[in-house]
Amino acid sequence: MEVNINISNRDVQIPASVIQAAGGDELIARIFYNRGYTDPDTIRQMLHEEAYQPTLTSEFPDMQRAVERIARALKDSESILVYGDYDVDGVTSTVTLVQCLRWFTGNVSYHVPNRFTEGYGMNEEVIREAGKRGISLVITCDCGISNINEIRAAKSLGMDVIVTDHHNLPPVMPHADVILNPKLLGRGHRAANLSGCGMAYFLVVALLQHYNMEEKADEFLDLLALSLVADVVSLNGENRYLLKRAMPKLFTTSRLGLQEIIIIAEQSSNLQSEQDIAFQIAPRINAAGRMESAELPVELLLTENILAAREMAQKIDFLNKERKRLQEEIVKQAVELVETKKKNKTILVLFNETWHHGITGIAAGKISETYRKPAILLSMREDGITASGSARSVEGIDIYELLRECSGKLLKYGGHTAAAGLSLKREHLEEFTSEIEQIAEKMYYIKDKIRIEVDAELDIRHVDEGLYCRLEGAGPYGEGFEAPVFSSRSLTVASDRKTERNHHIMVLADGKGTSIPAVKWSGEDRNLDGKVYDVVYQVGRNTYKGNSQIQLTVEQLVECSGKPERVFSGKLADFRGKSPDAALSGYENCLVFYEGIGSLCHVKGAVDRYGIRKAGSIVLLSTPVNSLIFREIVSLAMPENIVINFSLLPDYTLKGFVLNLMGLLKHIMISTEGRASLEDLAIRMCVEEGILKAALKFLKASGKLEYSIDEDKLLVSKGKSVQQSELYLAEKNLKDALMEKRAYQQFLLSMDIEMFREYLK
Repeated sequence: MEVNINISNRDVQIPASVIQAAGGDELIARIFYNRGYTDPDTIRQMLHEEAYQPTLTSEFPDMQRAVERIARALKDSESILVYGDYDVDGVTSTVTLVQCLRWFTGNVSYHVPNRFTEGYGMNEEVIREAGKRGISLVITCDCGISNINEIRAAKSLGMDVIVTDHHNLPPVMPHADVILNPKLLGRGHRAANLSGCGMAYFLVVALLQHYNMEEKADEFLDLLALSLVADVVSLNGENRYLLKRAMPKLFTTSRLGLQEIIIIAEQSSNLQSEQDIAFQIAPRINAAGRMESAELPVELLLTENILAAREMAQKIDFLNKERKRLQEEIVKQAVELVETKKKNKTILVLFNETWHHGITGIAAGKISETYRKPAILLSMREDGITASGSARSVEGIDIYELLRECSGKLLKYGGHTAAAGLSLKREHLEEFTSEIEQIAEKMYYIKDKIRIEVDAELDIRHVDEGLYCRLEGAGPYGEGFEAPVFSSRSLTVASDRKTERNHHIMVLADGKGTSIPAVKWSGEDRNLDGKVYDVVYQVGRNTYKGNSQIQLTVEQLVECSGKPERVFSGKLADFRGKSPDAALSGYENCLVFYEGIGSLCHVKGAVDRYGIRKAGSIVLLSTPVNSLIFREIVSLAMPENIVINFSLLPDYTLKGFVLNLMGLLKHIMISTEGRASLEDLAIRMCVEEGILKAALKFLKASGKLEYSIDEDKLLVSKGKSVQQSELYLAEKNLKDALMEKRAYQQFLLSMDIEMFREYLK
């Protein structure tokens, strides 16, 4: 695959007025310009919310009628039904309306549809049941604009209907009593692209204004932030203004259920950005609707009982783990289908009877991303007749248009350019597949080239905390205002450590004395050490155990010619067999490296691999876990002097290792309810995660503990019973692994000092 890196508007002189609007910062001005923002006043408003003119509730047509109808219902103690949806936007919309209405009345109920039995939107049977219960007012949220028949049924039963929705307006509108939709504001209005929760929020604000309680509207900003990010609405105009106000409220929320979700999500790292919302919080909320029912997250976000909140958050986390497990299985099976049957097709249509309906959309996205082609994943419905699924596409290929061309074979389809849903009779699947493959082949040509647009080419010497803060100040980033992407030429991969999930933890060096940590998610199988690349990346920050450092997120590596940067060419000092104090003498302001049991190291300021910074000298009190970590810490420190001490050594005997590990685990069970980072525990035991897992298996077989692992998160509890059948093998595996660690340790202790130079080559 040929990759071309193109600098957007490279030859364009950014207007002085745009630069001035960006505070004189030409790079920030270029970021706005590259996204089509050329009006200085608009840029000022996007950068400074005090310069922005917020949308008023009165700007929405019929807002006053909606408030008056709800106020009448509250006054007359009418029964109100809030009708929502099963995704994050629908859940947060539902909670916003229900919580607000419950401040005034106890006659409020809600309904969120079941993805599997009802599908998206309103259901006529649910409406008729509501009529039997005496519901007189239905308020929809994140749905309703296309539910003509269902709203007609509600009206025929004597119910009034207020629709709050944000989806595109259909050719024929439903005959609701009031329709609140930002699309009615007109194209180009600053609030035209609100999320569903955003529309519900404005209704709540207007209702609270009616009762002179507007200050309480801030209590819904945490939900609003979650919806604006999760629903991938364009982050300009009102959405941008609202998200800037709302994000701090989300991360400091007083909502018990959201607090518990954040606690679970923060076991790996601190949450602080819109990316954290998108990848840590939103998937957990969505998982309930995908796997079971969205009622669970609604109740989670409404509850005022801490124990109930904790229990529901843990169940949601379990459902998310199960979702990820099933997703990985589906993607694996889909990849096998592509590789064996579909690799030469322009569009990838894949079918498996047993694939989970709630997950085909995410899996289709993964397949589309992997093969850079549109993908349709289908599975059988419970009726045994219908196949249904989801489609995802790539830039330049309109998946909705492709489905429209084949609509004669479909029972139902809908969506947009990049994503869609569809259903058809199983007996028509082969005909549909053949037809859409032929049409895609004629309409599109998948080029064996990738053109990557970047905002600017940077020297990594200038990628620092100051740049990160400038970029953060220009955010938030998301749909319609994508995060900045940069490139740097001829960088050496000074070190590359691959995780079990194929993530690459790297250090990149420029050959001029600068190095920087980087991560490439789901990268190649091969090790990249010593190779030279032009690198495409985003600038981020990694916060771990209180240490915060700038880290690049690598999007593309383009191999190029060039001489690799040497990891180390300074002086080596041999202080093996001497005390830490002896090793430290003569090296003022040195960086001290230590990984192991904390109580064994009394040197103030000693750091592990995540605390490494550039230093003139680095003193190694403990042996690095392996050669990859050795290269990593030296690559990051770029020292002139390496002092080899190795006086504080981990105990790799079976008895000593197990005793130390049990001590740590007992502390974890008491202080953190048995939750810990697997990586953190491995660092403290000075072993690879594989050996730590072998030790956990041994302890479980010995009856000393129970445990579960989800990605990097470990949960331990008291043991139940000895598993004699597994104990022998578990003990042997651990003994063998520790024997190898002792051999490695002895190798480093006895190696000629100058050999370390070759070791780091």
